[in-house]
Amino acid sequence: MTEPIQYEIYDFRGQALANQFWAADEPNGWLSLILPGRGYTSDMPLMFFTRRMLLWRGVDVLNLNPAARSDAFQNSTEEEQLTWLKADVLSGLTAGLSARNYKGILLAGKSIGSLAIAQAVAEAETYLPTTLIWITPLMRWQVVVDAALKAVGPQVHVCGGADPAYDAAKLNQIIAEKPLANAFVAPGANHILEVQGDEQATFRGICEAMLFVGNFLDRTFANAPNTLGA
Repeated sequence: MTEPIQYEIYDFRGQALANQFWAADEPNGWLSLILPGRGYTSDMPLMFFTRRMLLWRGVDVLNLNPAARSDAFQNSTEEEQLTWLKADVLSGLTAGLSARNYKGILLAGKSIGSLAIAQAVAEAETYLPTTLIWITPLMRWQVVVDAALKAVGPQVHVCGGADPAYDAAKLNQIIAEKPLANAFVAPGANHILEVQGDEQATFRGICEAMLFVGNFLDRTFANAPNTLGA
């Protein structure tokens, strides 16, 4: 596997947007954008293994790191933060799609990354068929639920049953209304899919969650059109 490169991408403020791009060894024609959580980096387990599973399946991966922990972001209004995140994802998409001729887009985000997905998915769908991976999404934000309900393509939600950001009723609504939606809920797990004081349950939940996502990816790619975009 080749070492990652960095694209010249600029964020909402016109400043350099931290990123890493991994080209798959045997590309399958898909591009993925991964957006980690505010304090949960791309090298932490859920994000690291999501990236690895995508690369193993031939997906090119662009990891974006919006400045969500900066004072400028923290001091912005909610509306400004959503606009910021959307601009960053779309800038990343523009750069990523220039790498090669793709046939599909996959957006994967954890926590605050789910807000970025929610803001960008409608526009991404105008480019190419788009698949979503929501990792501990912020379901208390209605924009996340609304985006999941409006999304056209396959999507998977990975949630912790004891996560304050998890809302069973909203997830059930998404599953009921979207035939292509799937979900895995780790019992008793928190926002980073850990079960406090129970390492066996934690490791089991993370393992089962990642295998669930892997199976979802296999089905998605098996059923996806083989035609490359223009």
